Amino acid sequence: MHINNITVFIEVFNEAHRLEACLKNFQWADELVVFVKKSSDSTYDIAKQNATHIYEVDYCEASENFVSNVMKHKSKEWCFFITASSLIDPDLAIEIEKLTNLASFNYDVIGLPYRMYVFGLTGPCSPWGADYKYPLIRRSALRLTDTLHHEIGWIGDSVYKINTGSTTGRFYHCTHSDPDDFFSRHMRYVKYEAKHYCSIYGNKAFRVAFIDFLRSIASVFFKKKSIWYGRNGIALSLAYVSYFLMRMIYVWFALRYCDHSYDEFRRASLDKWSRYSNVDD
Repeated sequence: MHINNITVFIEVFNEAHRLEACLKNFQWADELVVFVKKSSDSTYDIAKQNATHIYEVDYCEASENFVSNVMKHKSKEWCFFITASSLIDPDLAIEIEKLTNLASFNYDVIGLPYRMYVFGLTGPCSPWGADYKYPLIRRSALRLTDTLHHEIGWIGDSVYKINTGSTTGRFYHCTHSDPDDFFSRHMRYVKYEAKHYCSIYGNKAFRVAFIDFLRSIASVFFKKKSIWYGRNGIALSLAYVSYFLMRMIYVWFALRYCDHSYDEFRRASLDKWSRYSNVDD
């Protein structure tokens, strides 16, 4: 199978442990473009072996350079954006091939049947995910931003959703293999998002972050209702809420506008002990 009008884009950093499987899932596309943030593991070598194009780019915390990186490469008609967590069924790839090669296909965005796994779990016990993902966009309709988790968008409303009745294939997102992976990634993301919130909302940033936190609680209890699905549901729901809690705390800390260093306090303490010692002598 070979598709002659799709470019797959992926940006990675230190993903040697899962990158090969991901890239091999998307080698059916005409172009597989990898942007490697300067990594300390074998990410670059793995990408070189499995991609059609590879660019080594400067490290950034999140998506600061996303737009400029993508614009470096003149893509095919369709742009397909994935992450190192992505996998895809062959059946779905075949369906994509049929659609994108139809001369009569006039849509600009293709919604893919989607399944997200967190800690190896999916379904009603998980507050994450949706039934569809929209990562496949015609170049002429593409709109990109550097905002974390909102990098990819499009102009207009010409969207086609692949019917789950026409294929058993799914586009998968397999993330957070264990708590270490979960919290290390979220620590990086929430710090970046907190800066973004403060730059956009100013002194209102904490209120916005607090409302987001309350909404996350409402979601796991009432919208997704994931917290009611036993031990798995409780654990995943708390993990989900923890992201918004951590972001809110980082926003609060950034807005304190004070010197929160303990250096002066330590110096004062040592000075007291010095005077105390002198008295004893």
